[in-house]
Amino acid sequence: MSKVVNNTSLKQVLTNYRCSVDQCSVSPLGNGLINSTYLVRNINDNFVLQRINKNVFKKPEDVINNAELINQHLLAKKQQNLYSLSPIWQIPTIDKQPFVIDEHKEYWRAIGYIPNCFTVEEVENPVQARQVGSAFAQFTAALSDFSATSLTETIPDFHNLSKRMDDLKTVVNTNAKQRLSSCQALVDFCFAQQVFIDEVASLTQQLPLQVTHNDTKINNLLFCTKSNQPLAVIDLDTCMQGYLMHDFGDMVRTCCSNLPEDGKDLTKMAVRFDIYSALAQGYIEAFGDKMSALERQSLTIGAQLLPFMLGVRFLTDYLDGDNYFHVKHQSHNVERAKNQLNLYQLLHKDREKLNKITTDCALAIS
Repeated sequence: MSKVVNNTSLKQVLTNYRCSVDQCSVSPLGNGLINSTYLVRNINDNFVLQRINKNVFKKPEDVINNAELINQHLLAKKQQNLYSLSPIWQIPTIDKQPFVIDEHKEYWRAIGYIPNCFTVEEVENPVQARQVGSAFAQFTAALSDFSATSLTETIPDFHNLSKRMDDLKTVVNTNAKQRLSSCQALVDFCFAQQVFIDEVASLTQQLPLQVTHNDTKINNLLFCTKSNQPLAVIDLDTCMQGYLMHDFGDMVRTCCSNLPEDGKDLTKMAVRFDIYSALAQGYIEAFGDKMSALERQSLTIGAQLLPFMLGVRFLTDYLDGDNYFHVKHQSHNVERAKNQLNLYQLLHKDREKLNKITTDCALAIS
């Protein structure tokens, strides 16, 4: 059991869900670094209990309200047989409230527990990669007729590259932690990518806004124990208005390198093009005619954008003293930055190959 079982705040929170610490077990669930998530095994029913991180999400109620709007829309699609995955759902309190605020002003919510499923930490093969691409595409495609502007921006400028570059410039100029000398070459490389930065800025002026997940790692899917097929898209905290290239790029960033995000032997880094092709096939096929030609073309830019932007963010956090990302040692963030910027370079060098893969996938389903 987690130490949180004896927490007075937890006792207060559980009472709002007709649950008592004495009659249930509470254990940590998942390995997320942002929110605190627990599985509550109760006499009547099991559910997920989550404390939302106010340092990351300044207005937790917006996270909860966004998720409710999305889940209601997906449930309606499910009932019309227009969405094959399982929508997740938030459980109201006994007072029919969507969340509980404890004595320490922390926000808690309950989420329905889906049994007989599992999560995966790393894409193992192209078949699995195609499932990942298809599942996240189905999620966004089902929301294509939902007004993206009705969602609140839970993390402002989350995928705004210009803002991320401004943030980097600020910490470089300040150099408050005196770390600039150890990564000057990396900083120079980032600012030397102005042509690509301008290309992204121009493209975003032309793309339509969609509801995007913005954290499309494979471990944000639940897989069915019996079929080994994707069952549900989870962790909707960063669902906001955005562009398809963001979600596709995040899948590429987290699935297509042969090294972990903080792997240091960059001479051995390679792009897993078989995984990239499978992601593209699954994503483009599941979207079908709901993806415009320009959005399809933008996927190649997204594949380069997300590693570059994460590299910039890791570098910014390193120079700022490691205030955002959890680190295991002092140079962890700069190692991550080097890793992601190297992945960007590899993808950027092979962008014509990426374009051909995307085009071939589109032709295969036309």
